[in-house]
Amino acid sequence: MKLENSTSLFNMGDTSMRVSQVVDVYKVALEHIDNFMRDGKTWRRNTANQEEFYRTLLKRIVQIEEEDGIELFRDFKRHRNYALPTSDKVGLRGRTLTNGLIKTGLIDSNRNMSEVGSKYLNNTLTEADPLEKALGLQPDNLLYLRQFLKLRIYSHADNHYFYNFRFAIKFLSEYSNIPQNDFLKILLSVKPNQSLNEIQEIINNYEPVSNNNKTFDEFYKDNFTSLLRSEEELSTTKDMFLNNDFTDENFIKHFSNSKSSETSLLYKKFVLYLIKLTDEQSEEAFEEIKSLSRNDRIKKAFSSGKIPFKFSKNESIRHFLENNNQNPLLSEDHYQIYLEFVFSKHNDLIREYSDMCRRTFQITGLISFDNGLVNLSNKLIIETLLDLLDDKFVITGEENYSDYENEPDSVWFKDITTMQILNVSNELFDQLIISIGKQFGITDFNSIAIEINNKHEEDYRNFVDTHFPKDKVIEILNYITVRNDERVFELVTDNATIPTIYEYILTIAWYHLSEIKNFKLHETFQVTLDGNKLPLSHRGGGAGDIEIITDEYTLLIEATLMDKHAQKRGELEPVIRHSINFNLEYSQNNPQSIFIANELDENVLNIFRASQFVEMSGTSQDGKVQGLNIFAFTTKEVIQLLQFEKKDTEIIQTINDHLDTSPTSIASGWREKIIEPILN
Repeated sequence: MKLENSTSLFNMGDTSMRVSQVVDVYKVALEHIDNFMRDGKTWRRNTANQEEFYRTLLKRIVQIEEEDGIELFRDFKRHRNYALPTSDKVGLRGRTLTNGLIKTGLIDSNRNMSEVGSKYLNNTLTEADPLEKALGLQPDNLLYLRQFLKLRIYSHADNHYFYNFRFAIKFLSEYSNIPQNDFLKILLSVKPNQSLNEIQEIINNYEPVSNNNKTFDEFYKDNFTSLLRSEEELSTTKDMFLNNDFTDENFIKHFSNSKSSETSLLYKKFVLYLIKLTDEQSEEAFEEIKSLSRNDRIKKAFSSGKIPFKFSKNESIRHFLENNNQNPLLSEDHYQIYLEFVFSKHNDLIREYSDMCRRTFQITGLISFDNGLVNLSNKLIIETLLDLLDDKFVITGEENYSDYENEPDSVWFKDITTMQILNVSNELFDQLIISIGKQFGITDFNSIAIEINNKHEEDYRNFVDTHFPKDKVIEILNYITVRNDERVFELVTDNATIPTIYEYILTIAWYHLSEIKNFKLHETFQVTLDGNKLPLSHRGGGAGDIEIITDEYTLLIEATLMDKHAQKRGELEPVIRHSINFNLEYSQNNPQSIFIANELDENVLNIFRASQFVEMSGTSQDGKVQGLNIFAFTTKEVIQLLQFEKKDTEIIQTINDHLDTSPTSIASGWREKIIEPILN
């Protein structure tokens, strides 16, 4: 990614087409661009094709939603009634949406698939290496982690670059519980031309802030003021104030506004009245400042969108100046007004760009933004790894930009693992495990791996118990029942679709129903989780929705939000197919399937029941099963199970106690005879 100019910030997703559900939206867009470009279409400078891509993508999204019987992508709600944009905007939506795929290296700038993008789309990414397995990451996590470890932010002027995600990892390995806004502001302010020593100094200089011995604003001004404008611009602006050279030309140049010169002259009015107020304590200036301070353009330019001063009713100028004596806009050094303007404009850009940075970085599964505090997930592993790598963990460098981001055989487009990217040898990985073992007081290599796995499990159980207790799960399921999607997003996450959230919450619901809890919770989630342990996307790959593996039983849960009229078409075959393969894999441990939906189709239920006595062949598994045991619950019934504190083993035992012993005619109403004893 190459910055446009010296004051630009890197942008992980185009602000004119922000999406919350990054993983799912990018997957659909990636598949569509792959199909779209196969017909020999050209992209560059072809706005008609770019607009056609976006129009047909919307059509595809509508088709997917109709097939699933639900609204999937809230980000496209306002775009579904496609309208051709004005002539100067044709193609913009196609370009901006696919920019995120370029910035992740899944396609090149000509919208052709990269090697890694093609493998991701076809579920053939290189399997997790030993380090990635130790981190407990899933394919979506791996794709974004690998690509962001390779992502370079290049200078606008030359071939210097820095790895922004690696900087984030390095910073978070040193500190914990960093306020989210502070972390993103630091991350977005680092420049590609800074040396490794300068970048390390930024990390070191944050220590007094982390110890509450220095304010973040003091730290930020000390470390980043000189980076926000060139030395020449800072110097000439300082001269403007020293010489009182306040021409319109100077204000348009130094207090610039990309939309209009008229706004720059509004800034001039505000600045001159500030100077008059502080130098002369003029009543006229005071009244003008009170009025101008409420102007949205002034607030945005000089106070990060807020009213820049504290005002009191009927206060005098003296009281006003006393109440705002720490405000740099009222400093006797009027050059501070310009610096506040620079900081405010910079803060505005950071607010604009930080949301997509947060969303994309947490997809890696390595960074948590929980409760507004930023931390490394798996910090023990990462911190130990960085200690072993030392200066081999490269953060800055210089290499030809075009060769790196435009050549198809560049490592940027290759499907390689984290150990390959960071040059971690098998021997170094062994040292990593041994070093971690020493911290656990364990020397046996295999026991260390078990301990790491147990630590993952402990973290997940603590997370669920803290963030999703039984009462909250019931609340969320109630909102899903009535399809109050916005409330569900608020209570869980807006980074995933409602069907993905449904699977995630049902997994947690079964955890609460489990009596012994002798299964690995962190291995049970069949949705990809982000760094906050919240859902991102269904994993895919043909597996069932939720698989619970215990010593007493094995359970496949299939969940859908399709209404009952669509279930026969959309769910009957997949549920039976997944159940067959699941039964073949776990035939020795009482396999059970449960189907859950907001409403149930009676025909589907009867066919499930009839499958008790039908021999079926596996698809992903070789072999045959002599009938299937598939039961069904509504979401409301799952809520009742939680409310009545029913236990998993009792539920499954009751289902099995009511299995037919020989082939029989299936009449409607068979399920109610089983539900009643389960719920009572």
